[in-house]
Amino acid sequence: MSRRMSETASIRSFDSIPTMADVEATLGCVDMNQRYELFSGRLVSFAEVGHPCGHPVFCFLGLGCMRYYSIILEDLAFKHSLRIYCIDRPGVGMSHTTQPESWTPLRMAEIVEEMANGFNIQKFSVMGHSCGAIYAMACALRLKSRIVGTVWLMSPWVHLTLAKRMKWIRHVPTTLLKSQSTASLLYKSLSVAAKEPPCKSDPNILNYDREKLVKAMLQDNMAESLEGANNDLMVCLELYHSFGFSYKDVTLPVHVFWGTKDAVISKEAVDWMEQRLPQCTLSVIEGGTHGLLWRADVVSKIFKGIASSWKLAEFERSLSQRWSIKQLGLNKHHSYRSSTYSTGIQQAIQTSNIYDSQTLYQSQQLFEDPDRF
Repeated sequence: MSRRMSETASIRSFDSIPTMADVEATLGCVDMNQRYELFSGRLVSFAEVGHPCGHPVFCFLGLGCMRYYSIILEDLAFKHSLRIYCIDRPGVGMSHTTQPESWTPLRMAEIVEEMANGFNIQKFSVMGHSCGAIYAMACALRLKSRIVGTVWLMSPWVHLTLAKRMKWIRHVPTTLLKSQSTASLLYKSLSVAAKEPPCKSDPNILNYDREKLVKAMLQDNMAESLEGANNDLMVCLELYHSFGFSYKDVTLPVHVFWGTKDAVISKEAVDWMEQRLPQCTLSVIEGGTHGLLWRADVVSKIFKGIASSWKLAEFERSLSQRWSIKQLGLNKHHSYRSSTYSTGIQQAIQTSNIYDSQTLYQSQQLFEDPDRF
């Protein structure tokens, strides 16, 4: 049963650069300020952007970022027929807070599962930026059977032992790290690199006046989410406990995007992911910063890959529903080819590294005439 706490409404779209009042009105619309009541009674706030009937995608943002940041994905999500769900973590936005000692990334997977069930979403895709990668990977581990295609990550956060750039934190007394003032200082220093959009020469993701949009989002972000951001920081620093799992435990395909000018995540960290994860593809963006979420070219590739995964999944589901070996009257030879075809489709769905229709076309040809291959 859906426990959505708001009415349906549409985000405003603009043909020209909007004014500050337009930006504030957009961030204040109903779609950007929804709440969901969990069975525990806790409320979580979330935003929905993109195509109203699009394929569902759960997007996990970076350190302390609230749901408002999903607005920059609106146009591209609509273009690729995707519906983006962006959930505020505990203490962020309007989400009820929780004790940081008890909060782990795996609990976010439980929240996603409960919300997906409430919205009658059987299958979905996941993507994450910066420390949001931790939560995306937690979902990939716990909800593997419900995820379509690849896990998409931008500038992913890793364990401190691999980060290379924050070794000094291990020498700071735990009591000092737990203090509100120290946590706030760390959060603000890290969030500068995490939230600052690329320079004006880089591809922008939408036609909003960037300065106005960032100012509005940061003001609302700081007003609502500082407590939650500090809790988020404690998860990143693994102060109370580890993530609860290793990225190496994730067997789904993972595609990582990393910029050469990333001041937060080192090249060694993403190299480790490429080498140690069972299925990992690394795309290096020359000149890219930690804010790849703002890059239209990067997000377009991700959304294109997600859309392709759904097309392949739907094609396979359509075949399984319409045909059977008995109906086709296949002989032994054709049965073997049919099995080979099915395996190929499964591999294509899992890798999801296709940005055109060529693979789908070849799969259709193989089904129609197995002896051609």
